[in-house]
Amino acid sequence: MMTGFDPDLYRRLVDTSPEGVVLVDAQNPEHPLIYANRGFEALTGYSAAELLGRNLRFLQSEDREQDGRHRLREALGKGESCRVLLRNYRKDGTLFWNEMTVLPLLGADGRVTHFAGHHRDAGERLRIDPKLAKDSLSGAHQPTGVAIRDDRLTGLFTLAYLEELLKRDWSVAQREKRSIAVFAIDIDALDLYNTTFGRAAGDSTIRRVAHVVSGCLRRSSDVTARIDGGNLVAFAPGLTTEQALRIGQQMAERVRDLRIHHPRSAVLRYVSVSIGVSAAIPESTDNPATLLQKSQQQLQIAKKSGRNQAA
Repeated sequence: MMTGFDPDLYRRLVDTSPEGVVLVDAQNPEHPLIYANRGFEALTGYSAAELLGRNLRFLQSEDREQDGRHRLREALGKGESCRVLLRNYRKDGTLFWNEMTVLPLLGADGRVTHFAGHHRDAGERLRIDPKLAKDSLSGAHQPTGVAIRDDRLTGLFTLAYLEELLKRDWSVAQREKRSIAVFAIDIDALDLYNTTFGRAAGDSTIRRVAHVVSGCLRRSSDVTARIDGGNLVAFAPGLTTEQALRIGQQMAERVRDLRIHHPRSAVLRYVSVSIGVSAAIPESTDNPATLLQKSQQQLQIAKKSGRNQAA
């Protein structure tokens, strides 16, 4: 044990951490926030004063249908640790992928008194090492590059690899004045499906849906990736908004045709998907992140319009 150590240094250490750190009351059923460091303020755009006393679920806005949300709620109920990836929204309305690790803190009697949350923008974690990216994009297909490229559950690409490919194709499209379309795809009510049939069945459904969705984009230039859970993203060069919307509707139709029984879905009796579509001819002031963001916004429109469709 360290001696002569100022306890206040612990507080300053946490408060100056670049990672978002929060503390919530585990004994209150609403799990209100009682502390947020500067890193969390920077991550969300909210001041600590605006966050105190609130349940952090409000950062999901109306985007509540997320598999990670179910896993988080389950862990909190059991007093267990967990790590999830959630779509969250900053104070200015912009979306970010919040990678959070939640840890229970025990009191002297062994009961959970608080939960500590560690948060960071998943964009930082999903960056590919430049050397590995160079090997992969050059076609060298080094084993380490393949491990980073491929999503183990579905065989699709990872988001990080898709982003690297999108940057490359973005420059080409900008030079040739060609459009690029981006698709944001979510499996509707996947959390309820997992609750009903279990995680293994949910993973099987994700694989089947991923296969059908990627099958709608068959050109060698088309790319599909999985972000987390039942969240997929894809891009296709050369498609207009109208063409992309038709493909999005085709994706939704083919997923319905799988007829995977989902008795708890509020949409229909089978597994369905909601799809956000955005397309643009890149301008010099644009960047790929803007198009990805727009597809997520369109995804929320599809969900608010009843799900099981492209918007």
